[in-house]
Amino acid sequence: MLIQPQFETYRYTGEIDCLKSQSMVECRLPGSEIGSVLAVRATAVPTECVCADGEVRYAGKVLLSIVYEDGNRKICRAERGVEFFHKADGSTVTPACFAKTAYSIDNITHRREGSGLYITVVVGAHVNVYGGKQMEYLTGGENVIVNADACKICRTVCVSGETETEDEFESDYVGDVLLHSEKAVVTHVGVSAGEVIIEGDLSLNVCVLRSDEGVCSYERILPFSMKLPCEEAFGQTRVSARVCVKSAQLSVSADEERGKSKMLFSYVLSTDCFLTATEEITVAKDAFSPLAEVAIKKAKGEGMYLTKTVKYTERISGEAVLSPETDGEYALEAGLLPRAVVECKKTERGVEAEGVILAEVLLRSADGGRKSASLSLPFVFPVDCEGDVFETDSIVCGLNVRRKSSGETEAEATIRLCVRAYERMEWEYIDGITEGEAHVESDCAVSIFVPRAGESLWEVAKRLSQDPEELKKSNPELDFPVKEGERIFVYRQIK
Repeated sequence: MLIQPQFETYRYTGEIDCLKSQSMVECRLPGSEIGSVLAVRATAVPTECVCADGEVRYAGKVLLSIVYEDGNRKICRAERGVEFFHKADGSTVTPACFAKTAYSIDNITHRREGSGLYITVVVGAHVNVYGGKQMEYLTGGENVIVNADACKICRTVCVSGETETEDEFESDYVGDVLLHSEKAVVTHVGVSAGEVIIEGDLSLNVCVLRSDEGVCSYERILPFSMKLPCEEAFGQTRVSARVCVKSAQLSVSADEERGKSKMLFSYVLSTDCFLTATEEITVAKDAFSPLAEVAIKKAKGEGMYLTKTVKYTERISGEAVLSPETDGEYALEAGLLPRAVVECKKTERGVEAEGVILAEVLLRSADGGRKSASLSLPFVFPVDCEGDVFETDSIVCGLNVRRKSSGETEAEATIRLCVRAYERMEWEYIDGITEGEAHVESDCAVSIFVPRAGESLWEVAKRLSQDPEELKKSNPELDFPVKEGERIFVYRQIK
């Protein structure tokens, strides 16, 4: 062997794959006493996530709250929990990986079959798979000349944690709590002295039955703060976080003399934090040997680097759509379960947040009968960030719905939006070099070479199979890149 290449190893943690999957969860309720379903709230919380060969197996629990009228038009509620198990296929997944899963409720439907009411929920899973990676990269060696340069690598560290807290507040007197919904949005994430600091807002929407059998809703914005220990939390590390409400309980105690109710809201927040950092190492970008032909093999790495996080508070208003459309005279009674579906994307006008505010609306007729409808209010507004991939978190508060005399529905609400922009990073390095035929030695002590205009020192040296430093010493008057018509002298030692 004429050459003896040398390699070094760099180990780091990075994203292996990003998977998406859907599962269908169904729950049966005895339907004999259910007259009409007014609202269904579903949340999915993770319970388990395991990586296997070629797949991620995940599990969770769907929590259902159902508000309905019985045969006597009395408003009632029911709660159920359904476990589910599913998997997401990924060819690069191995048991050595680990995954972070975020669930979303993509659709809720209900139907009657015989004496039962069946509620079907489509649960979407967004699965980020992480694992150990390594680079075996060429650095030099005997009779190997390399063109070395800095290589910027993106690595990721994941930390998770939970916090439990409670909040107590007073409201007008209520007869019963029908349902409540919660959504958290992260407003700030930072690092300090080995800690990740997460701050955000929790939106609580409560639907209650008043003592006069009327229905109304309350909302409350609760700030939260969490600290997670992390050895990687220092310097210029970029960090993002996503927070979900793992569990929530709302209890009510009544003060009939004052006509007030005291609400105690206890909840557990679960957070996943993702720390991204870049690091530079010196790798060979090109190589040759002065003694033999060589074939080099290159490999690529990739990662996602958080570039910017921006927050927006926008008041959205306009004509909303109710589905199904209502026939007859119905008055608006309450707006429930406000939420938003948002996507940030690049357009000709720049990056825009486009989506729709959704809610369930209870309508009441003059004879006391109720029906429900789904409200949608589309929106679009510009966001000041650039990136290749965008992630969004949002909460909706201050929902106000009005019915005009013409039958049209107007709505307004405030959306609090957090947008995270990521840049795709790629890097290349030499991970293999194979020796070929030996060079035929020239018997000339001096030869003259005419380079191409614009060639660099490395390009000329590689074509001549000469050490770039030796070539420069023997032609001190040359500046690179070379100009047209210049000559290069190559000196060889004659044995």
